[in-house]
Amino acid sequence: MKLSKGVLFGILLAASPALSQTKSDVFMKDIPVTWLGLDFTSAKLIGDRERLGSESDVRRLLDAWNDLILAEQDKFDVAKAIGRAKVDNVIDVTKEHNTELDVMGMFSDNERDYLHIKVSDVEEIIAGYDFKDLSGIGLMFNVESFNKINVEGSVWVTFINLGTKEVLFTERLVAPPSGMGMRNYWAGCLYDVISKIRKKEFEMWRKKHYRP
Repeated sequence: MKLSKGVLFGILLAASPALSQTKSDVFMKDIPVTWLGLDFTSAKLIGDRERLGSESDVRRLLDAWNDLILAEQDKFDVAKAIGRAKVDNVIDVTKEHNTELDVMGMFSDNERDYLHIKVSDVEEIIAGYDFKDLSGIGLMFNVESFNKINVEGSVWVTFINLGTKEVLFTERLVAPPSGMGMRNYWAGCLYDVISKIRKKEFEMWRKKHYRP
């Protein structure tokens, strides 16, 4: 039986989920999203160098920030922020990637390093990832800076087509830190970013990116 081009394309599209992910899919509640965790590829830790400690201390912090979001999911509710009942959690992707980074190169005392990442930089970061056999939509936070001088952190919220490594869209959010101790201090910034997404930003992104 000979199939029309339209029918054939539809079959191929259904058989290849990687081809079908769009910006609009991010806002469809029935389409799963995989939480990938916190990426520090181009992060700058500005000021407070002594309290951040040694290389091993910083590496432990990178893991601790990632682990905390999973350990306290009721508080750091990524799923609710993006209109999902739940998300799949595969943070090993970013944790493994972060182990290869030069964490000592993250230190800075230059306030101009606060907002230094462009969309093209995020796309380059994502292109360098190994998403293994993951498919569908992924959500990653690309930390731009934790700035003790300005008392503010900057994070790029990035939605990804995991099958093609295409950045569906990425948006920068800034938020102040809060809490006691180095881990909790900047975890407060991450909590505020998630809260902003839930309260306002996700709906703003829907208006900007969704096409029915």
